[in-house]
Amino acid sequence: MKSTLAALCTLLLVTACAKQETKSSNPAQSQKTATTSSPSSKTAKEEPADLASARTDVGDPMPAYSAKYLDGKPLTIAAEKGNVVFLNVWATWCGPCRFETPELQSLQNQYAAKGLKVIGISVDEGETEAVKTFVAEQKITYPIALDPEQRIANLVQTTVLPTSLLIDRNGKIVWRQIGAILPNDAKLKAAVEKAVAEK
Repeated sequence: MKSTLAALCTLLLVTACAKQETKSSNPAQSQKTATTSSPSSKTAKEEPADLASARTDVGDPMPAYSAKYLDGKPLTIAAEKGNVVFLNVWATWCGPCRFETPELQSLQNQYAAKGLKVIGISVDEGETEAVKTFVAEQKITYPIALDPEQRIANLVQTTVLPTSLLIDRNGKIVWRQIGAILPNDAKLKAAVEKAVAEK
């Protein structure tokens, strides 16, 4: 019985949340929504004209992307060159996203002094209050950006949450995972240690 229960728990934790896709009845409006950012974003010109054509596989350079942090300050991935960035796409309603939060905080705590910056990008729609509450409850100290239009999901070509990318100091994607980060993930630890060691 214990082995069956353990197997079920492991399966639930490894299984990720599938993002609900919404389709517009007007394809031109859908295209416009997916490829433009808010008028207040001055870095929108940096983003690829067609997010779906940008490549985000291991070995590819991270395409331009911008959003706003919870505090209203701008996030521009291009401005992070020189840092190793662990980019995590998540939502408050996603069980596996909630499960992996302590692992992300642990990464930030362990490697921040060596140049790692964990950045969570919430794709929660609507008000930011749920995100702020979650961040406070979980005592998250790494920065959280908001992307209610889910442009990041289009950019990294995923419909599954969480999805994570490790970007080296030169802006190249060196590791990628779809699904929750499990405790003591040896492959992730090796990728982070290699990325922070390179100057």
